[in-house]
Amino acid sequence: MNAAVKKNLILFVSGKMIAVLGSSLYGFAIGLYILAETGSSLNFAITLMLSVLPRILLAPVAGALSDRLDRKKIIIISDFACAIWLTIILLLFHFVFPEIWLLYTATAVLSTLNTFYSTAVTSSIYNMIGPEHLQKAMSLNQAAASLSTILGPVLGGVLFGFMTLPFFMMINIIAFTVSGIASILINYHLFAEKKEENKQTNFFEDMKTGFVYVKNQPFIFNLILVCIWINFWFAVFPVAMPYLVLTVKGMEPFQLGIIEGSLSVGMLIMAIFLSSRPEMKKKENAIIGGMIALSLVLVLLGLPSMPGLNAISNNLVFIYLIIMVLLLSTFVMLINMPVMVLLQKSTPDSYRGRVMSIMEMGATAMTPLGYIIFGALLESVPVWLLFSVCGLSIFLLLCYQLWKRTLIIHLRELDGKPDPVVTAEL
Repeated sequence: MNAAVKKNLILFVSGKMIAVLGSSLYGFAIGLYILAETGSSLNFAITLMLSVLPRILLAPVAGALSDRLDRKKIIIISDFACAIWLTIILLLFHFVFPEIWLLYTATAVLSTLNTFYSTAVTSSIYNMIGPEHLQKAMSLNQAAASLSTILGPVLGGVLFGFMTLPFFMMINIIAFTVSGIASILINYHLFAEKKEENKQTNFFEDMKTGFVYVKNQPFIFNLILVCIWINFWFAVFPVAMPYLVLTVKGMEPFQLGIIEGSLSVGMLIMAIFLSSRPEMKKKENAIIGGMIALSLVLVLLGLPSMPGLNAISNNLVFIYLIIMVLLLSTFVMLINMPVMVLLQKSTPDSYRGRVMSIMEMGATAMTPLGYIIFGALLESVPVWLLFSVCGLSIFLLLCYQLWKRTLIIHLRELDGKPDPVVTAEL
């Protein structure tokens, strides 16, 4: 790894970790504050919805913009715009009117800006690191995000008792500023292709062209469909797990926190492991094996709620669920990492922003839908049956892909291709 790549990687991972930690602390504090002030879970749900909707609605716009403009400028502007916007909210909230609707507005605008930021960053990783270090960069990126996600609620829980909400806003403002400074120092064009000058198409034609390109690329189209399908059925986990632990088994809230936190811990461990390993050679085997294991673990997660197993002590169930969730996160990473590496390598730079944004839009849109459907079904369907249906649905998708061989053929073709030779700009 040459000095320029190493510098980019250090700045990128450091900036990402600080930004995610700041956002995690702020998001945790916002949730507790709204629940404490209103006592309404609906108000908290509104905050969650406002953080998701912009990503669904604006992802294609962000993708087209990322392919038209300088991605580095989008990243830097987004970072500092978040810092400035949150500073305005801090001043208004602290000195003028500390109203809940102001926090809703802050969440919606921050989520909008983050949509443009995350799309530009994701589509810049290849140009920043090059093809040889994609797995390392994306693994370290996930490790930084997972570690920050783990630390955020822990630090937030400690600080919330004696710190006011503006303190958490200030922490997030500093985090956005540091991330922006790191982005200024990163060379996002180290391995970039030369972009065509004077684009003849308008913005909306670019958006349409992105969808047409995805539709006409069998590998990318099928890969996105697979990811959307998996994300929908995986949405059962955050909905059914609290119900299983708290309602069905009558366990303590802190036990639920440890069980759910195991997901981030498992991803962190797997991300660190993958970052230290050479890029996977047989990505087809990793994806197929990961999907089989993921479907099996989802089925096994529901076992403690089966009528014949009610006599098992909650202490054993607690340990069992932690192990299952750790395995679940491992297999999620085993699927996600080769998928993202292949998607980065198989997509031309001129379309990378739109392709990534279309995938994010599809996956993000299906998750809230899964929350609603599985949340409603929990009132009438046993937890073990719901987990089993979701696990088997992922397994059936794999069987279909193996039968049709649509995705498998392209995976094998890409696995056999050498990495593109791209020289770094020194």
